[in-house]
Amino acid sequence: MVSIPTSEGVAERRETESGALARGLTVLSRLHEAARPLSLQEIADSVGLPTTTCHRLLQSLDQAGYVYREGALYCPTPRAACPLPLEHPLNRLRRDTAPLMRELQERHGPSVLLIAFLGNHRVTVDSVAGSYSVAPYFDTNVSAPLHASVSGKILLSDRTPEQRDLLLGPEPFAARTELTIRDRSVLYAELEQVHQRGWATNENENVMGISAVGTRLAAPSGRALGAIVLTGPSRFFCNGNEAMRDDLRQASELLNTTSHAVRAMSQFLGI
Repeated sequence: MVSIPTSEGVAERRETESGALARGLTVLSRLHEAARPLSLQEIADSVGLPTTTCHRLLQSLDQAGYVYREGALYCPTPRAACPLPLEHPLNRLRRDTAPLMRELQERHGPSVLLIAFLGNHRVTVDSVAGSYSVAPYFDTNVSAPLHASVSGKILLSDRTPEQRDLLLGPEPFAARTELTIRDRSVLYAELEQVHQRGWATNENENVMGISAVGTRLAAPSGRALGAIVLTGPSRFFCNGNEAMRDDLRQASELLNTTSHAVRAMSQFLGI
């Protein structure tokens, strides 16, 4: 007799499969973060799973071509470590922007970041470290608050007031420093200026002693697809940021008008 799966059984199976997928992605993420081969026990300890469960997940990832074994250690394959093709719009944008970023860093001193907007998410596509003693660390996923960062303000300036409300939540906004803008009306007034002029600043608003200025990268439609940002110790900005703004604007305008990667990014993002 053929058994017909119930809706409850199908839902349970889907929940189990989605849970396994999430755990597998977590395992893969740990391998990326470690930046070295890991043993089964190290992976299990880092993700908080039993070794038997972790072993099954690693076997599935191995069969799918995302990890390989080096003796008793596990490593991500090229498919996992470098998933984007060389001609992907993000890689093309990185290559087009690299010479401009190096020139900006050498001329002004702070670190330079190329940030792309994937929906409401921000990703660091490339960086050039600044000329100062403390080595900066920039994560791929940009987690700085939207209301207290240059990339966040540029992203918000490209959204409607209703969309901003959903992204920011209720006021007063969280204070990162005593200079963080916490009032909605004050922030929205600044965002309108950012939208009109194409650049934004962060003067000790996220971390005391760290400032930034950046300009918008725009699709042919005018929508923001990312930003180029100069950021570093506030001493670099003590005489104002007008020269930085001018050079950043020139770099952004050059990319916006001549880079095929910018057009490819706009198609990739659907904007």
